[in-house]
Amino acid sequence: MYREGSFYHTGKWKRRKSCKLRFSSESLWEPSYLKAKCKELGLEEEYLRYQIRLMISYLRVFFVLNIIVTALHCFVIIVFTNYKHSLIVDIPFFLVPSAAILLCLSINFFEQFVLRHRWVMTASSIAATIISVSADIGKCAYHYNWTLNNTFDTYNLCMIYMFLPITSLVLAVSLGSLVSLAYILYFLYCMAYMRFYSGDKEFGLATVDVFHYLCFNMLGMFFRMMNDALVRSSFLDRHQFMMEELWLRNARRQESMLLNSILPPQIAKSLQKSIKERIIETDNGLMFQRSRVHFSSLMAIQIHPDVSILYADVVNYTHLTTTLTVEKLVQVLHDLYARFDMAASMYKVQRIKFLGDCYYCVAGLSEPDPDHAICAVSLGIAMIANIQEVRKKRELNIDMRIGVHSGNLFAGVIGVAKLQLDIWGFK
Repeated sequence: MYREGSFYHTGKWKRRKSCKLRFSSESLWEPSYLKAKCKELGLEEEYLRYQIRLMISYLRVFFVLNIIVTALHCFVIIVFTNYKHSLIVDIPFFLVPSAAILLCLSINFFEQFVLRHRWVMTASSIAATIISVSADIGKCAYHYNWTLNNTFDTYNLCMIYMFLPITSLVLAVSLGSLVSLAYILYFLYCMAYMRFYSGDKEFGLATVDVFHYLCFNMLGMFFRMMNDALVRSSFLDRHQFMMEELWLRNARRQESMLLNSILPPQIAKSLQKSIKERIIETDNGLMFQRSRVHFSSLMAIQIHPDVSILYADVVNYTHLTTTLTVEKLVQVLHDLYARFDMAASMYKVQRIKFLGDCYYCVAGLSEPDPDHAICAVSLGIAMIANIQEVRKKRELNIDMRIGVHSGNLFAGVIGVAKLQLDIWGFK
């Protein structure tokens, strides 16, 4: 139940209520949808670049892990091996392939080269896999170790599915399946060899664990699919965030340009700050009256010394209102004041407002200018030329009185809901 004035009655609750999760639409974030969304937005190429950069970062982690694993393995061999003469063979069997793998994969760190020649990632991954698997099987064959354990075959499969820079799921699964097949064939060869020479018909019947490789490849496939979905989702979220950030930055720039065209910069800055605080207070569920009081307290009157004000009003405006229709009179004033605005912008004079047939503006208000009087007089001369053009164009007997005065004035913004810059106390 809700109560009047409670949290549930505020706009914030309404926004939260409208943003409730809809679990029935979660299917939209499946891999097929994410891939179609990237193609729809034209981001597939950018996503591939993003994926390559991520894989290069994964490869850096693999380099560290591979060095640690190789060092630990060599340490265990040195400490716990009883036959010291075998160290001459075993240590190179680990160090040389490990160094060759790292050297082969290090080409992927040249990002720009890899982005131009993407086949390099696949070629280096296949070469690294061949080196690792060949070294593992070769070491076992050299020692006549026919009961190969599941240490380095699992390590090689983890390397393929988790760390190697292979962007294609099909290629990763194919490479993992070929590696599994190579180990299975080696096991079968070992079984046949031992049965032929030892006559032990029961030997090795349980060593070829096909289901081990089948399940591990399925696990690697699942990891690749889920990782691709997560990466695509984060990529789309990041793209949306960047687009919203650009839109917000552009909106702020337009807001600043709009305020600066209406208000002096020193007033516009304090106004923008006040608007932000007002939005934050509204989002926090504070009373609107409180934000109004806080907002209006910032609107202080400012003194502007050494400025020039220009007044211009239409001569015999009452006669024009009786001889012209309302639409034609508004068109004449719009044409005239539009020309005045362009001339005011050229001479850095800020228009304050229209008062019916009166147009008045101030020079030196937005930025202090020692030549404010010259700017105001130059604007008045430009206005005379504009009046003559409008009179000739519309065939009207129209004229204006223009006056310029220099001195000090008080200026400020009045109102809360609808702001208006005005000046008072010119002296």
